[in-house]
Amino acid sequence: MTKRYIGLMALLVFMTPCLAQNVAINEDGSIPHAKAILDVKSQNKGILIPRMGTTNRLAIKAPQGLLVYDTTTNSFWYSIGLGSDSVAIWKKVSASSGDFLTAAAAATDPWLLGGNTVDSTNFLGTTNAMPLKIRVNNEPAGHVDHVRKNTFLGFQAGNPNVVAADSPATGNTAIGFRALKTNTAGQYNTAIGEASLFFNTRGDFNTASGYGALNKNLTGNENTAAGWAAMNNNTRGSGNTATGVGALMLNVSGHNNTAVGYWSLYKNGHGSNNTAIGYKADVTIDSLTNATAIGYDAKVNASNKVRIGNSAVTAIEGSAPFSVVSDGRFKFEVKEDVKGLDFILQLRPVTYRFDVKRFQTYTGQTANNQANTAGYQIMQAAYNEADAIRRTGFIAQEVEKAAVTSGYNFSGVLRPKTSREHYSLSYESFVVPLVKAVQELSKEVETLKKENSKIADLQQQLDELKQLLKALK
Repeated sequence: MTKRYIGLMALLVFMTPCLAQNVAINEDGSIPHAKAILDVKSQNKGILIPRMGTTNRLAIKAPQGLLVYDTTTNSFWYSIGLGSDSVAIWKKVSASSGDFLTAAAAATDPWLLGGNTVDSTNFLGTTNAMPLKIRVNNEPAGHVDHVRKNTFLGFQAGNPNVVAADSPATGNTAIGFRALKTNTAGQYNTAIGEASLFFNTRGDFNTASGYGALNKNLTGNENTAAGWAAMNNNTRGSGNTATGVGALMLNVSGHNNTAVGYWSLYKNGHGSNNTAIGYKADVTIDSLTNATAIGYDAKVNASNKVRIGNSAVTAIEGSAPFSVVSDGRFKFEVKEDVKGLDFILQLRPVTYRFDVKRFQTYTGQTANNQANTAGYQIMQAAYNEADAIRRTGFIAQEVEKAAVTSGYNFSGVLRPKTSREHYSLSYESFVVPLVKAVQELSKEVETLKKENSKIADLQQQLDELKQLLKALK
Protein backbone atom coordinates (compact mmCIF):
# COMPACT_ATOMS: atom_id res chain seq x y z
CA MET A 1 0.00 0.00 0.00
CA THR A 2 2.82 2.39 0.90
CA LYS A 3 4.67 1.72 -2.40
CA ARG A 4 1.49 2.40 -4.36
CA TYR A 5 0.99 5.71 -2.54
CA ILE A 6 4.56 6.83 -3.19
CA GLY A 7 4.26 5.93 -6.91
CA LEU A 8 1.01 7.85 -7.21
CA MET A 9 2.53 10.95 -5.59
CA ALA A 10 5.56 10.81 -7.94
CA LEU A 11 3.28 10.59 -10.98
CA LEU A 12 1.33 13.64 -9.81
CA VAL A 13 4.57 15.60 -9.32
CA PHE A 14 5.78 14.90 -12.88
CA MET A 15 2.35 15.58 -14.41
CA THR A 16 1.91 18.93 -12.71
CA PRO A 17 4.38 20.86 -14.99
CA CYS A 18 2.84 19.24 -18.08
CA LEU A 19 -0.60 20.52 -17.17
CA ALA A 20 0.72 24.05 -16.62
CA GLN A 21 0.99 26.75 -19.38
CA ASN A 22 4.82 26.61 -19.45
CA VAL A 23 7.54 24.24 -18.36
CA ALA A 24 10.88 24.76 -16.61
CA ILE A 25 13.84 22.37 -16.84
CA ASN A 26 16.62 23.40 -14.48
CA GLU A 27 18.71 22.41 -11.49
CA ASP A 28 17.79 25.25 -9.15
CA GLY A 29 14.00 24.73 -8.96
CA SER A 30 13.18 28.17 -10.49
CA ILE A 31 9.86 28.65 -12.20
CA PRO A 32 9.74 29.15 -16.00
CA HIS A 33 9.61 32.61 -17.53
CA ALA A 34 6.05 33.75 -18.07
CA LYS A 35 6.63 34.29 -21.81
CA ALA A 36 8.39 30.96 -22.42
CA ILE A 37 6.57 27.72 -23.12
CA LEU A 38 9.81 25.94 -22.24
CA ASP A 39 12.54 27.50 -20.07
CA VAL A 40 15.78 25.50 -19.93
CA LYS A 41 18.65 26.50 -17.65
CA SER A 42 22.04 24.96 -16.93
CA GLN A 43 25.52 26.11 -16.02
CA ASN A 44 27.38 23.11 -17.46
CA LYS A 45 25.08 21.29 -19.88
CA GLY A 46 23.57 21.94 -23.33
CA ILE A 47 20.74 20.70 -25.52
CA LEU A 48 21.37 18.02 -28.13
CA ILE A 49 19.33 18.58 -31.29
CA PRO A 50 18.56 15.46 -33.37
CA ARG A 51 21.63 14.57 -35.48
CA MET A 52 21.58 12.95 -38.90
CA GLY A 53 23.24 12.93 -42.32
CA THR A 54 22.05 15.00 -45.28
CA THR A 55 20.32 12.05 -46.93
CA ASN A 56 18.20 11.35 -43.87
CA ARG A 57 17.43 15.03 -43.35
CA LEU A 58 16.17 15.48 -46.89
CA ALA A 59 13.94 12.41 -46.54
CA ILE A 60 11.92 14.03 -43.71
CA LYS A 61 8.61 15.64 -44.65
CA ALA A 62 9.57 18.32 -42.21
CA PRO A 63 6.96 20.74 -40.89
CA GLN A 64 7.79 24.42 -40.72
CA GLY A 65 10.27 25.16 -37.94
CA LEU A 66 11.80 21.69 -37.57
CA LEU A 67 15.47 21.98 -36.55
CA VAL A 68 18.16 19.31 -37.01
CA TYR A 69 21.93 19.11 -37.02
CA ASP A 70 23.37 17.82 -40.33
CA THR A 71 26.45 15.67 -39.63
CA THR A 72 27.41 15.69 -43.33
CA THR A 73 27.75 19.48 -43.57
CA ASN A 74 28.44 19.99 -39.84
CA SER A 75 25.76 22.67 -39.63
CA PHE A 76 22.25 23.33 -38.33
CA TRP A 77 19.31 23.33 -40.77
CA TYR A 78 15.68 24.33 -40.31
CA SER A 79 12.61 23.70 -42.44
CA ILE A 80 10.41 26.50 -43.76
CA GLY A 81 7.71 24.03 -44.72
CA LEU A 82 6.80 21.80 -47.63
CA GLY A 83 6.98 22.96 -51.22
CA SER A 84 4.42 22.35 -53.97
CA ASP A 85 5.99 18.95 -54.54
CA SER A 86 5.50 18.02 -50.83
CA VAL A 87 9.27 18.10 -50.33
CA ALA A 88 10.62 20.03 -47.38
CA ILE A 89 12.43 23.29 -48.10
CA TRP A 90 15.50 23.55 -45.88
CA LYS A 91 17.50 26.63 -44.91
CA LYS A 92 20.96 26.56 -43.46
CA VAL A 93 21.55 28.44 -40.20
CA SER A 94 24.19 31.00 -41.28
CA ALA A 95 27.26 31.80 -39.24
CA SER A 96 28.19 35.38 -38.42
CA SER A 97 31.45 37.08 -39.37
CA GLY A 98 32.73 36.81 -35.82
CA ASP A 99 32.35 33.03 -35.60
CA PHE A 100 35.42 30.83 -35.75
CA LEU A 101 35.40 28.37 -38.63
CA THR A 102 37.98 25.82 -39.61
CA ALA A 103 39.00 25.65 -43.26
CA ALA A 104 36.88 22.55 -43.73
CA ALA A 105 33.84 24.20 -42.18
CA ALA A 106 34.32 27.40 -44.13
CA ALA A 107 34.18 25.43 -47.36
CA THR A 108 30.60 24.37 -46.60
CA ASP A 109 29.24 27.35 -44.66
CA PRO A 110 27.82 30.56 -46.19
CA TRP A 111 30.12 33.43 -47.22
CA LEU A 112 30.99 35.52 -44.20
CA LEU A 113 31.25 39.26 -43.82
CA GLY A 114 34.73 38.83 -42.39
CA GLY A 115 35.97 36.71 -45.29
CA ASN A 116 36.26 33.01 -46.01
CA THR A 117 38.91 30.40 -46.49
CA VAL A 118 38.07 28.77 -49.81
CA ASP A 119 39.45 26.24 -52.26
CA SER A 120 39.26 25.84 -56.03
CA THR A 121 35.77 24.36 -55.88
CA ASN A 122 34.14 27.33 -54.09
CA PHE A 123 32.32 30.11 -55.94
CA LEU A 124 29.91 32.96 -55.39
CA GLY A 125 26.77 32.60 -57.46
CA THR A 126 23.75 30.50 -58.28
CA THR A 127 23.55 26.76 -58.89
CA ASN A 128 20.24 26.86 -60.76
CA ALA A 129 19.00 28.62 -63.91
CA MET A 130 18.47 31.99 -62.23
CA PRO A 131 20.36 35.29 -62.62
CA LEU A 132 22.86 36.42 -60.00
CA LYS A 133 21.52 39.50 -58.21
CA ILE A 134 23.29 41.94 -55.89
CA ARG A 135 21.51 44.63 -53.88
CA VAL A 136 22.58 47.64 -51.81
CA ASN A 137 20.03 49.33 -49.55
CA ASN A 138 17.58 46.89 -51.15
CA GLU A 139 18.15 48.46 -54.58
CA PRO A 140 19.75 46.74 -57.59
CA ALA A 141 23.55 46.91 -57.58
CA GLY A 142 24.42 43.93 -59.74
CA HIS A 143 22.74 41.59 -62.18
CA VAL A 144 24.22 38.79 -64.29
CA ASP A 145 21.65 37.12 -66.54
CA HIS A 146 22.77 34.13 -68.59
CA VAL A 147 19.48 34.04 -70.54
CA ARG A 148 19.12 37.72 -71.52
CA LYS A 149 22.93 38.06 -71.70
CA ASN A 150 22.81 41.25 -69.65
CA THR A 151 25.54 42.15 -67.16
CA PHE A 152 25.07 45.07 -64.76
CA LEU A 153 27.49 46.07 -62.01
CA GLY A 154 27.08 49.22 -59.95
CA PHE A 155 24.45 50.87 -57.79
CA GLN A 156 21.27 51.22 -59.92
CA ALA A 157 23.19 50.15 -63.02
CA GLY A 158 20.90 48.77 -65.73
CA ASN A 159 17.14 48.86 -65.79
CA PRO A 160 15.78 46.15 -63.45
CA ASN A 161 12.75 45.81 -65.73
CA VAL A 162 14.83 44.23 -68.50
CA VAL A 163 14.80 40.94 -66.58
CA ALA A 164 11.27 40.28 -67.80
CA ALA A 165 10.96 37.22 -69.97
CA ASP A 166 9.45 39.23 -72.85
CA SER A 167 11.97 42.10 -72.69
CA PRO A 168 13.87 42.66 -75.97
CA ALA A 169 16.79 44.24 -74.10
CA THR A 170 19.54 41.68 -74.48
CA GLY A 171 23.31 41.59 -74.67
CA ASN A 172 23.83 44.79 -72.64
CA THR A 173 26.71 45.52 -70.27
CA ALA A 174 26.58 48.35 -67.73
CA ILE A 175 29.26 49.15 -65.17
CA GLY A 176 28.90 52.20 -62.95
CA PHE A 177 26.33 54.18 -60.99
CA ARG A 178 23.11 54.42 -63.04
CA ALA A 179 24.77 53.30 -66.26
CA LEU A 180 22.07 52.23 -68.78
CA LYS A 181 19.58 53.03 -66.02
CA THR A 182 16.46 53.54 -68.19
CA ASN A 183 17.20 51.14 -71.04
CA THR A 184 14.05 49.25 -72.00
CA ALA A 185 14.61 47.75 -75.44
CA GLY A 186 18.14 48.63 -76.53
CA GLN A 187 20.39 45.70 -77.39
CA TYR A 188 24.13 45.00 -77.27
CA ASN A 189 25.07 48.29 -75.63
CA THR A 190 28.10 48.77 -73.40
CA ALA A 191 28.09 51.54 -70.79
CA ILE A 192 31.07 52.07 -68.49
CA GLY A 193 30.98 55.06 -66.16
CA GLU A 194 28.51 56.93 -64.02
CA ALA A 195 25.31 57.89 -65.89
CA SER A 196 26.70 56.67 -69.22
CA LEU A 197 23.87 55.82 -71.65
CA PHE A 198 21.54 56.76 -68.78
CA PHE A 199 18.49 57.69 -70.89
CA ASN A 200 18.98 55.11 -73.62
CA THR A 201 15.71 53.35 -74.35
CA ARG A 202 15.91 51.69 -77.77
CA GLY A 203 19.36 52.51 -79.11
CA ASP A 204 21.44 49.50 -80.14
CA PHE A 205 25.16 48.68 -80.48
CA ASN A 206 26.35 51.79 -78.62
CA THR A 207 29.55 51.95 -76.59
CA ALA A 208 29.94 54.63 -73.92
CA SER A 209 32.96 54.95 -71.65
CA GLY A 210 33.24 57.84 -69.20
CA TYR A 211 31.08 59.88 -66.86
CA GLY A 212 27.92 60.96 -68.72
CA ALA A 213 29.08 59.58 -72.06
CA LEU A 214 26.07 59.27 -74.41
CA ASN A 215 24.00 60.22 -71.37
CA LYS A 216 20.91 61.47 -73.22
CA ASN A 217 20.95 58.97 -76.06
CA LEU A 218 17.46 57.63 -76.72
CA THR A 219 17.35 55.87 -80.07
CA GLY A 220 20.77 56.51 -81.62
CA ASN A 221 22.59 53.42 -82.85
CA GLU A 222 26.19 52.34 -83.36
CA ASN A 223 27.78 55.29 -81.59
CA THR A 224 31.10 55.12 -79.77
CA ALA A 225 31.85 57.74 -77.11
CA ALA A 226 34.91 57.64 -74.87
CA GLY A 227 35.60 60.46 -72.43
CA TRP A 228 33.90 62.60 -69.82
CA ALA A 229 30.58 63.86 -71.27
CA ALA A 230 31.51 62.66 -74.76
CA MET A 231 28.35 62.86 -76.93
CA ASN A 232 26.49 63.82 -73.76
CA ASN A 233 23.50 65.40 -75.56
CA ASN A 234 23.09 62.94 -78.40
CA THR A 235 19.52 61.64 -78.60
CA ARG A 236 19.07 60.07 -82.04
CA GLY A 237 22.32 60.57 -83.95
CA SER A 238 23.90 57.33 -85.21
CA GLY A 239 27.24 56.13 -86.49
CA ASN A 240 29.27 58.74 -84.59
CA THR A 241 32.68 58.27 -83.00
CA ALA A 242 33.80 60.64 -80.24
CA THR A 243 37.04 60.25 -78.30
CA GLY A 244 38.05 62.85 -75.74
CA VAL A 245 36.58 64.95 -72.96
CA GLY A 246 33.47 66.73 -74.29
CA ALA A 247 33.96 65.39 -77.82
CA LEU A 248 30.75 65.89 -79.88
CA MET A 249 29.19 67.03 -76.62
CA LEU A 250 26.36 69.09 -78.18
CA ASN A 251 25.54 66.63 -80.95
CA VAL A 252 21.83 65.82 -80.96
CA SER A 253 20.95 64.23 -84.29
CA GLY A 254 24.07 64.41 -86.45
CA HIS A 255 25.20 61.17 -88.07
CA ASN A 256 28.55 59.67 -89.06
CA ASN A 257 30.72 62.30 -87.40
CA THR A 258 34.23 61.61 -86.10
CA ALA A 259 35.71 63.69 -83.28
CA VAL A 260 39.08 62.90 -81.75
CA GLY A 261 40.49 65.24 -79.12
CA TYR A 262 39.55 67.30 -76.10
CA TRP A 263 36.30 69.22 -76.84
CA SER A 264 36.55 68.30 -80.55
CA LEU A 265 33.46 68.96 -82.71
CA TYR A 266 31.89 70.50 -79.62
CA LYS A 267 29.58 72.87 -81.55
CA ASN A 268 28.21 70.24 -83.91
CA GLY A 269 24.59 69.58 -83.07
CA HIS A 270 22.89 68.43 -86.25
CA GLY A 271 25.64 68.32 -88.87
CA SER A 272 26.66 65.01 -90.41
CA ASN A 273 29.74 63.43 -92.00
CA ASN A 274 32.09 65.89 -90.30
CA THR A 275 35.58 65.15 -88.98
CA ALA A 276 37.61 66.97 -86.33
CA ILE A 277 40.99 65.76 -85.08
CA GLY A 278 42.90 67.74 -82.46
CA TYR A 279 42.49 69.71 -79.24
CA LYS A 280 39.28 71.74 -79.71
CA ALA A 281 39.25 71.14 -83.45
CA ASP A 282 35.72 72.14 -84.37
CA VAL A 283 33.17 73.67 -86.72
CA THR A 284 32.37 77.36 -86.25
CA ILE A 285 28.64 76.90 -86.92
CA ASP A 286 26.21 74.01 -86.60
CA SER A 287 24.69 71.85 -89.34
CA LEU A 288 27.70 71.70 -91.65
CA THR A 289 28.20 68.63 -93.83
CA ASN A 290 31.43 66.94 -94.90
CA ALA A 291 33.54 69.55 -93.10
CA THR A 292 36.98 68.61 -91.77
CA ALA A 293 39.20 70.34 -89.20
CA ILE A 294 42.64 68.89 -88.45
CA GLY A 295 45.07 70.24 -85.87
CA TYR A 296 45.18 72.13 -82.59
CA ASP A 297 42.27 74.59 -82.39
CA ALA A 298 41.59 74.17 -86.12
CA LYS A 299 38.18 75.55 -87.10
CA VAL A 300 36.26 74.86 -90.31
CA ASN A 301 33.43 77.23 -91.26
CA ALA A 302 31.84 75.73 -94.37
CA SER A 303 30.51 72.45 -95.69
CA ASN A 304 32.68 70.35 -98.03
CA LYS A 305 35.77 72.12 -96.75
CA VAL A 306 39.00 70.95 -95.11
CA ARG A 307 40.88 73.17 -92.65
CA ILE A 308 44.39 72.18 -91.57
CA GLY A 309 45.77 74.00 -88.54
CA ASN A 310 44.74 77.23 -86.85
CA SER A 311 45.47 80.79 -87.91
CA ALA A 312 48.89 80.76 -86.26
CA VAL A 313 50.20 78.01 -88.57
CA THR A 314 52.85 79.47 -90.90
CA ALA A 315 53.81 76.40 -92.93
CA ILE A 316 52.17 73.23 -94.22
CA GLU A 317 54.66 70.88 -95.80
CA GLY A 318 55.35 67.33 -96.85
CA SER A 319 57.92 65.26 -98.70
CA ALA A 320 55.80 65.02 -101.85
CA PRO A 321 53.78 67.61 -103.79
CA PHE A 322 50.03 67.76 -103.35
CA SER A 323 48.23 66.09 -106.23
CA VAL A 324 44.82 66.73 -107.77
CA VAL A 325 42.93 64.07 -109.70
CA SER A 326 43.23 64.92 -113.42
CA ASP A 327 42.14 61.90 -115.42
CA GLY A 328 40.69 62.72 -118.85
CA ARG A 329 38.38 59.73 -118.64
CA PHE A 330 36.30 61.55 -116.06
CA LYS A 331 36.30 65.07 -117.51
CA PHE A 332 33.45 66.28 -119.70
CA GLU A 333 32.36 69.52 -121.41
CA VAL A 334 36.04 70.30 -122.02
CA LYS A 335 36.44 73.80 -123.50
CA GLU A 336 39.44 75.96 -124.43
CA ASP A 337 38.00 79.17 -123.00
CA VAL A 338 40.76 79.97 -120.49
CA LYS A 339 41.72 83.63 -120.42
CA GLY A 340 45.38 84.45 -120.59
CA LEU A 341 46.88 87.93 -120.97
CA ASP A 342 43.49 89.68 -120.65
CA PHE A 343 43.19 88.20 -117.13
CA ILE A 344 46.83 88.07 -116.03
CA LEU A 345 47.62 91.69 -116.96
CA GLN A 346 44.83 92.91 -114.64
CA LEU A 347 46.27 91.19 -111.58
CA ARG A 348 48.08 93.21 -108.94
CA PRO A 349 50.82 91.26 -107.14
CA VAL A 350 51.34 92.66 -103.63
CA THR A 351 53.09 92.00 -100.35
CA TYR A 352 51.14 92.22 -97.13
CA ARG A 353 50.78 91.19 -93.47
CA PHE A 354 47.80 89.22 -92.21
CA ASP A 355 45.88 89.97 -88.98
CA VAL A 356 45.25 86.42 -87.75
CA LYS A 357 43.45 87.44 -84.53
CA ARG A 358 41.01 89.64 -86.44
CA PHE A 359 40.45 86.81 -88.91
CA GLN A 360 39.64 84.40 -86.06
CA THR A 361 37.13 86.80 -84.54
CA TYR A 362 35.43 87.42 -87.89
CA THR A 363 35.02 83.74 -88.66
CA GLY A 364 33.70 82.94 -85.19
CA GLN A 365 36.85 81.30 -83.85
CA THR A 366 36.86 82.51 -80.26
CA ALA A 367 39.96 82.22 -78.11
CA ASN A 368 40.17 78.88 -76.31
CA ASN A 369 42.73 79.79 -73.70
CA GLN A 370 42.27 82.08 -70.71
CA ALA A 371 44.51 85.11 -70.48
CA ASN A 372 47.72 84.81 -68.48
CA THR A 373 47.80 81.03 -68.78
CA ALA A 374 50.73 79.18 -70.28
CA GLY A 375 48.64 78.00 -73.23
CA TYR A 376 47.38 81.52 -73.95
CA GLN A 377 50.87 82.99 -73.86
CA ILE A 378 52.19 80.33 -76.23
CA MET A 379 49.39 80.98 -78.72
CA GLN A 380 49.77 84.75 -78.43
CA ALA A 381 53.45 84.42 -79.32
CA ALA A 382 52.47 82.27 -82.32
CA TYR A 383 49.94 84.89 -83.44
CA ASN A 384 52.54 87.63 -83.14
CA GLU A 385 54.97 85.61 -85.22
CA ALA A 386 52.31 85.02 -87.89
CA ASP A 387 51.37 88.73 -87.91
CA ALA A 388 55.00 89.74 -88.46
CA ILE A 389 55.41 87.72 -91.67
CA ARG A 390 55.36 89.80 -94.87
CA ARG A 391 53.56 87.61 -97.35
CA THR A 392 53.37 87.71 -101.15
CA GLY A 393 50.21 87.17 -103.15
CA PHE A 394 47.01 88.70 -104.47
CA ILE A 395 43.87 90.14 -102.90
CA ALA A 396 40.96 87.81 -103.63
CA GLN A 397 38.42 90.56 -104.29
CA GLU A 398 40.75 92.10 -106.93
CA VAL A 399 41.28 88.73 -108.60
CA GLU A 400 37.49 88.25 -108.68
CA LYS A 401 37.07 91.65 -110.35
CA ALA A 402 39.80 90.87 -112.93
CA ALA A 403 38.07 87.61 -113.79
CA VAL A 404 34.70 89.34 -114.25
CA THR A 405 36.23 92.13 -116.36
CA SER A 406 37.99 89.67 -118.67
CA GLY A 407 34.91 87.43 -118.89
CA TYR A 408 36.72 84.53 -117.27
CA ASN A 409 34.93 82.02 -115.03
CA PHE A 410 38.00 81.58 -112.81
CA SER A 411 37.78 78.71 -110.30
CA GLY A 412 40.71 79.94 -108.22
CA VAL A 413 38.54 82.39 -106.23
CA LEU A 414 36.60 80.72 -103.42
CA ARG A 415 33.79 83.11 -102.63
CA PRO A 416 32.01 83.24 -99.23
CA LYS A 417 28.49 81.81 -99.14
CA THR A 418 27.50 83.41 -95.83
CA SER A 419 28.37 86.58 -93.94
CA ARG A 420 30.62 84.59 -91.59
CA GLU A 421 32.70 83.00 -94.34
CA HIS A 422 35.70 84.55 -96.06
CA TYR A 423 37.42 84.79 -99.45
CA SER A 424 40.16 82.31 -100.31
CA LEU A 425 42.46 81.85 -103.30
CA SER A 426 43.67 78.64 -104.90
CA TYR A 427 47.10 79.71 -106.09
CA GLU A 428 47.65 76.51 -108.05
CA SER A 429 44.71 77.58 -110.28
CA PHE A 430 46.77 80.52 -111.55
CA VAL A 431 49.06 78.10 -113.40
CA VAL A 432 46.48 77.50 -116.14
CA PRO A 433 45.85 81.16 -117.15
CA LEU A 434 49.60 81.81 -116.88
CA VAL A 435 50.25 78.95 -119.32
CA LYS A 436 47.58 80.43 -121.61
CA ALA A 437 49.23 83.86 -121.37
CA VAL A 438 52.62 82.37 -122.27
CA GLN A 439 51.05 80.62 -125.26
CA GLU A 440 49.49 83.89 -126.40
CA LEU A 441 52.80 85.69 -126.03
CA SER A 442 54.50 82.91 -127.94
CA LYS A 443 52.11 83.41 -130.84
CA GLU A 444 52.73 87.13 -130.81
CA VAL A 445 56.47 86.50 -130.81
CA GLU A 446 56.12 84.20 -133.81
CA THR A 447 54.05 86.85 -135.57
CA LEU A 448 56.68 89.48 -134.78
CA LYS A 449 59.41 87.17 -136.02
CA LYS A 450 57.60 86.75 -139.32
CA GLU A 451 57.05 90.48 -139.58
CA ASN A 452 60.70 91.09 -138.75
CA SER A 453 61.69 88.62 -141.47
CA LYS A 454 59.63 90.57 -144.02
CA ILE A 455 61.19 93.82 -142.86
CA ALA A 456 64.62 92.28 -143.26
CA ASP A 457 63.74 91.18 -146.80
CA LEU A 458 62.48 94.65 -147.64
CA GLN A 459 65.63 96.15 -146.15
CA GLN A 460 67.75 93.85 -148.30
CA GLN A 461 65.79 94.79 -151.41
CA LEU A 462 66.17 98.47 -150.56
CA ASP A 463 69.91 98.03 -150.12
CA GLU A 464 70.11 96.30 -153.50
CA LEU A 465 68.20 99.13 -155.18
CA LYS A 466 70.54 101.62 -153.64
CA GLN A 467 73.48 99.71 -155.09
CA LEU A 468 71.86 99.69 -158.55
CA LEU A 469 71.22 103.44 -158.42
CA LYS A 470 74.79 104.07 -157.56
CA ALA A 471 75.91 101.90 -160.47
CA LEU A 472 73.71 103.83 -162.95
CA LYS A 473 75.30 107.09 -161.92
